[in-house]
Amino acid sequence: MQQAVESGKDKVKKICEILRKETLEPAIGEAKGILSDAKKNADQIVQEAKNKAAKLIGDAEREIEKQQTIFKASLNQGARQSIEWLKQEIEGRLLNQNLSEMIAKSTCSPQVLADMVTAVVKAVEDEGLETDLSAIIPSAVEAHAVNELLGKEVLEKLKEKSVLIGPKKGGIEVKLHKDNITIDLSESALLELMTRYVRKDFHQFFFTSK
Repeated sequence: MQQAVESGKDKVKKICEILRKETLEPAIGEAKGILSDAKKNADQIVQEAKNKAAKLIGDAEREIEKQQTIFKASLNQGARQSIEWLKQEIEGRLLNQNLSEMIAKSTCSPQVLADMVTAVVKAVEDEGLETDLSAIIPSAVEAHAVNELLGKEVLEKLKEKSVLIGPKKGGIEVKLHKDNITIDLSESALLELMTRYVRKDFHQFFFTSK
C-alpha cells in the first residue's frame, strides 16, 4: 500500500515537472528575453539621451562662444568708433576751430587784405592773363580802408576800381571774369590748406602713443 502511495507521488511529481518545463520554463525564458530586450532598449535610450544632451550642450557652448565673439567684435567696433569720434572732436575743437579763428582774425586786417590783393594781381600779370578782375573782401572790413592801401595802380586793374564786399569771414576771393576763374584765398580755403599741412604733426602730437 505504501509503495503504491509513493509511486503515485512520484507520478504527480513527474507530472509537475513536465508541466513546469512545458509552461513555466518557456514563460521564464520569454520573460528573461523581454527583460534583456528591455535592458538593451533602456541602454540604447540612455545612450541616445546622453548623445542628445551632449549635442545640445555642444550647440549651446558654440552658440555662447559665437555670441561672445559677436559681443566682443561689437564692443571693439564701438570702442574704435568712439575713439575715432573723440579724435575728430578733438581735432575739430583744438585744430580746426583754433586755426579757423586765427586765420579769420589775421586775414581781416586791411593791410593783410591789401597785400593779398596786390600779390594776386601781380601773379595774374606775371602769368600774362588779362587783369579784368574783381577782388572780394570780408564784410567786417571797410572797402575804402583796403582801397587806400592798394594804391591807384592796383585799383586801376580792378573792374570796379574798388574792392567788393562779400560774405566771407576773412581772406579774399579774386574773380577773373574773362577766364571765368575764381582764386579762393578766403579763410575757409586757407584753413583747408593749412590743416592739410599741420594735421599729420597734430595727430602725432596728440594721438601717437609715447
